[in-house]
Amino acid sequence: MTTYLAGSLYGTGDGIGERAAVHPGTAADHGPYVVHAGHAGPAGPWTGCGGAATRAPCGALPAGADDRTACGVTASV
Repeated sequence: MTTYLAGSLYGTGDGIGERAAVHPGTAADHGPYVVHAGHAGPAGPWTGCGGAATRAPCGALPAGADDRTACGVTASV
């Protein structure tokens, strides 16, 4: 089983759509589980849109955090 770990800061605004497309697309197009750690809240001149998540190889969302709270998610892969 292949797992892709991604840590990133997607900003509010355009970053929300980018985050929503990149990680499910990577899982669906290439077949790994994707574990994404996303920063939520202020970070220097940016505001992170959060959304930590685990994606299944088909792109489905077994576990995901909201976009405002600093928290983690867990899922069995």
